[in-house]
Amino acid sequence: MCGKCVSLCLLFLLKQEFALSIRITELTVPSHAVESGSVLLQCQYDLEGEMLYSLNWYKDGIEFYKYVPSNNVQYNFFPQIGVNVDEKDSSSNVLKLLNLTSDSSGLYRCELSGEGPYFITVYDERNISVHLLPYKRPQVTGLEEDYRVGDIIAVNCSSSRSRPQARLKWLINNEAVQRKYVTGPWYRISRERPDARETILQLRFIVKEEHFKNGILQLKCQATIAPLYQDEVVHHIIRAEDNGIDPISEDVMNEEITRLFDQHTQLSSYDDIDMTVANSPNDQGIGAIMRISVSSVMMMVVLQIVL
Repeated sequence: MCGKCVSLCLLFLLKQEFALSIRITELTVPSHAVESGSVLLQCQYDLEGEMLYSLNWYKDGIEFYKYVPSNNVQYNFFPQIGVNVDEKDSSSNVLKLLNLTSDSSGLYRCELSGEGPYFITVYDERNISVHLLPYKRPQVTGLEEDYRVGDIIAVNCSSSRSRPQARLKWLINNEAVQRKYVTGPWYRISRERPDARETILQLRFIVKEEHFKNGILQLKCQATIAPLYQDEVVHHIIRAEDNGIDPISEDVMNEEITRLFDQHTQLSSYDDIDMTVANSPNDQGIGAIMRISVSSVMMMVVLQIVL
């Protein structure tokens, strides 16, 4: 009886030795990839003198590749939606995936097995997220060539459809704008790609003396999808001659700007709404894109007081 126990203990220890000798030294799987692009999956291992029985690749628990060096047919590829292996540029431990789609996103696992009698198995796994990047640069609509001190700049920046949606950011003279000057972002489902969204971010503020640097005001809109994409559009605005009208209080101006914008931008979310305003050639984008001078705002305020 004791002899049997000793044998079992030795067998257990021997099995543990095999387990420790087979290991994956490096798994290279990119965490982010671009739709329609390609990626390399690499599984480096160390058998420490043992024999390899098989190396398998799985996506979301389903096998799509098997390498068995002792077989006549060493390489086997199994079809799976979203997994398109380039067999010519792949080897025993390196796979190249082509023509990535949204279905290519998922959990990829490399599994390594030693030869019998124990067939000790180890594995490692990583996630891949496949992004659809915007097909064009961010667009700014509603902007005039020149503005005076006291004018209202009210514009939109939009990013074309992407997955996930792009993050937009406004900068004035290369400095991030205060949150109170920004409205949004809003998202709209793409008509061409229901799995993607367009992003819109509004900027509105009163032009002040300090905004002009040597007679130029710079507006910049940045679009980002970390860590794969960043683009920006820059506009330089020329200072026009002042009209000589006395300024009114900023609080009154802000109230009037908000009222005028709210007449045209009463959508709280663009996620599942057919935005007819955005498609109107007269409105030049989401909401009302306006350039309002101090004099016009003052006139509206005075008329309201008189009436």
